[in-house]
Amino acid sequence: MGDQVNNEIDILSDIVGGESQVREFKRQIDNPESVAGEIVAFANCDGGKLYLGVADDGGVAGLDDPEAAFQALTNICRDRCVPPVSPVLLQHTVEGKAVITLTVDPALNRLKPYRTAGGRFYLRAGKDKKDATGRELIRIAQATGELHYDECPVFGTGLADLSMEAFSAYHELQFGFSLESHLEQSGLSLPTLLRNLRLLHDVDAEIVLSVAGLLVFGGAPQRFLPQSRVSAVAFAGTDEDSDILDRREITGRLPSIIEDTRLFLERNLRLPAQEHGFSREDLPLYDRKAVGEAIVNAVAHRDYALSGSQIRVFLFQDRLEVRSPGRLPNSVSLDNMRLGVHAERNRTVVTLLAQLGYMSAIGTGVPRLIIRLSRALSGREPEFEIVGEELRICIWARLLQQVNK
Repeated sequence: MGDQVNNEIDILSDIVGGESQVREFKRQIDNPESVAGEIVAFANCDGGKLYLGVADDGGVAGLDDPEAAFQALTNICRDRCVPPVSPVLLQHTVEGKAVITLTVDPALNRLKPYRTAGGRFYLRAGKDKKDATGRELIRIAQATGELHYDECPVFGTGLADLSMEAFSAYHELQFGFSLESHLEQSGLSLPTLLRNLRLLHDVDAEIVLSVAGLLVFGGAPQRFLPQSRVSAVAFAGTDEDSDILDRREITGRLPSIIEDTRLFLERNLRLPAQEHGFSREDLPLYDRKAVGEAIVNAVAHRDYALSGSQIRVFLFQDRLEVRSPGRLPNSVSLDNMRLGVHAERNRTVVTLLAQLGYMSAIGTGVPRLIIRLSRALSGREPEFEIVGEELRICIWARLLQQVNK
């Protein structure tokens, strides 16, 4: 009996909070499609709880036939949610009345995006549900690993937007002989070869480049994907209000962006030294491998579907910050990322950059290079945080006191 009392108290306490991002009230099932919409909205977001038998104002109305309502909710989750949602259904007695709670646990429902049988994709927005936009659906599919945005077509592009010089150089590096020889010996056409490499699509009888094809081999990638640039700024002090010593908008293909970002940092990094009699020893403030890994990771793993945001590289007096658009993908967290857990948001881009020698295919760069090497040089642990829709990595400089010893 005590457990029932405590359970009732917990439920009443939750109901008092009113409808919210994770809480919805329904007096009864008047419209199964509408109820399915609420469940789908929870499943496409971070989960939530539906109270059946509770009025919109939080009053406990109760259910006349809780067994029938329980079965109806089960049927809605199975038949009116696509794919079916796996709920946690419980019946309670609250203020002497029957109430059912339906909990959507994200851990049990990973097959996003979900839709109703009527074809509507919903998201939870505050205490309401809303129709998901096309871009939001792409983001949901990306997060679950069902869609790799870098393999999507870039409308308006064509073979003329491919740099044959860049692709030919890659081909010779990767396959050991020229592109011309490959096409001649294999009998393949250039479009067929590009399709096989996920660099090209046929859309409505038109040939268009994929996002990866444009980013790595495009003649002018920022013409179609302006967010693929890097904004690099060197500050005189320790915050963004400091005087700007140097700044540059870095554009071009991803390999060029990586190289030009490296040159920007080398140009702006001070290199203090220690005097040893008649000799002078330069002392780097950052480990080059750690910094290079942070830049390459940002270029390879950022969310290119976020059209309004570019990578930002901020060099302060005491630290380097790399700010990359996009939250962590799939099952990656800030904690397990430090251990080398990774998920490829842009699998074709990652493959191409690895083949071009810019990154390792084993995915251990964060713990092996960024953390270990930076900590060894500066004595401070690099910092990782999510701010809004941005992953920020902070690498601390070697302390000047260490340099002057």
